[in-house]
Amino acid sequence: MARHLSETDSGPLAGWQLAIVATMSHAPLIVAWVAIPGAFQFGHLVAMPLVYVLGGITLLCAALAFTSMARRIRHPGGLYSLVSHGLGPAAGLGVAVVVLISYLGSIVSLYAVFGLTFSALFTDAFGHDLPVEVSAVAGAVVISLLGLVPLRRVIWLLGGLLTAQIVVLLWFDVRALQLPMQHEDFIAPLHPGWLFSGSFGIALCFAVTAFIGLDTSLNFVRDVRRPGRSVPFAAYLAGALMTAASALSAWAVGAATSGQARAAVAPDDVAATAGTTGQSLFTLIGRIVGPEHATGIGRLIMWTLLLATVGTAVVLHKAVNRQLAGLSGDGVLPSSFGLGTRGPVRLIVPAIAAIGAVAVVATGDRIYALWLGLASGLGITGALTLTSIGAVFWFLRTGEGETGVGGWEVRVVAGALSTVVTGFVFVFGLLRLTSVFPPAGGRPSWLLAVLIGTAFVFGVVTALVLRSTRPSVYASIGRASGSADPGPGVEPSGPGAHPGVADQANVPWTETSSWPADAVAK
Repeated sequence: MARHLSETDSGPLAGWQLAIVATMSHAPLIVAWVAIPGAFQFGHLVAMPLVYVLGGITLLCAALAFTSMARRIRHPGGLYSLVSHGLGPAAGLGVAVVVLISYLGSIVSLYAVFGLTFSALFTDAFGHDLPVEVSAVAGAVVISLLGLVPLRRVIWLLGGLLTAQIVVLLWFDVRALQLPMQHEDFIAPLHPGWLFSGSFGIALCFAVTAFIGLDTSLNFVRDVRRPGRSVPFAAYLAGALMTAASALSAWAVGAATSGQARAAVAPDDVAATAGTTGQSLFTLIGRIVGPEHATGIGRLIMWTLLLATVGTAVVLHKAVNRQLAGLSGDGVLPSSFGLGTRGPVRLIVPAIAAIGAVAVVATGDRIYALWLGLASGLGITGALTLTSIGAVFWFLRTGEGETGVGGWEVRVVAGALSTVVTGFVFVFGLLRLTSVFPPAGGRPSWLLAVLIGTAFVFGVVTALVLRSTRPSVYASIGRASGSADPGPGVEPSGPGAHPGVADQANVPWTETSSWPADAVAK
């Protein structure tokens, strides 16, 4: 029988520490150095800071909806658990597969970025070429080992990496805004009249997907003290920090690259010290510090970017492990996927990601890493759309007891707004991704939609099979029962190690169920 979770249940982390984890899931320096220049290059939009503010507000609306649900639904599966409660177990398991595939794609992209960056830095330091494939595998090994370190210990490393990124970004942004420029160039990125100077849709795709990872705060519900307060606090703080950092960096880049040239900033090649088209960020650094210091400062920033990649990959590894543990607790996966277990199963995710990264860098087409990162972000965006829809239905059914600011009505409005924006980004991204990354050998235009659609359908079909063959497992999807809390600082392990809402696994699912209100009332 599951034990009821209360606000007094203890975990090893405080809310501010979980905020560090949530922020590092989409490291600010990676967004500033890869996503923002990509948005300028492909979106050709001048008012990019405003687009990132809109993206941040959208994700904060989604966070308001899903963290409010998470106050009563405490399950390490994150989004898929909430979708299970709002739209049913079949949709929940479909989202679970999409999220797993998407985060795996993000990890592959990060391994590839690590390989490209470390190989270039190694060559720069020692004068000898290091194969990018070797660098990617080395990164996979280091990140996998760090992924085994308990979160309460690795949090200090993540905090240090986040602090270093904030210092670098503040220095870069402030100095860029201090460069000589015309007043028109200084204020144009903040003027709403420039919102449609290019492709607003493509720019919004980059902006929204840059915030992907905020939802990982839900996966760490068993790792924090007072999760009913810590998880919302962490999500809001991480979202606000990322919105401010992204908007400020977009303003600095947009203003410093004067005139219409600011809409042609190219994403820097992470393996080189110069961009391929337009004004690169390294060129901008040269303007800030002078040509004689540009190489040294650029090298320092690249090392910081490398370490930021490691931190983000570690967080995603831990989020994936907790999602797998949630599915294990639900009975969908074997108990060997539970946290704290040992064995070959723990090597599955790192091994697949390492193979994928080697395949990406071996193509010689470095844009694959950016394509894979954006594609994975769209997968999570689609999952957020379904989560937002599920939240709307859930609050309409059960929201009378919502005591948060604004009540259930505000949550419904926030969920509806998030549904509209994330749904637009998801559909627009699927339809227009080929205009950003033209079809090439091995990258057909229909590949992304097929991958995401296949993942979702596979999860739904698996759930329907479970409904016929193992109805008890089907009824427990997203609602795993759990054992007693092992105590602060102890990693839970085994199936069912992560309680959901009070005894939900024992409440049968029906298409008209209004739980978890029924379960909470017990």
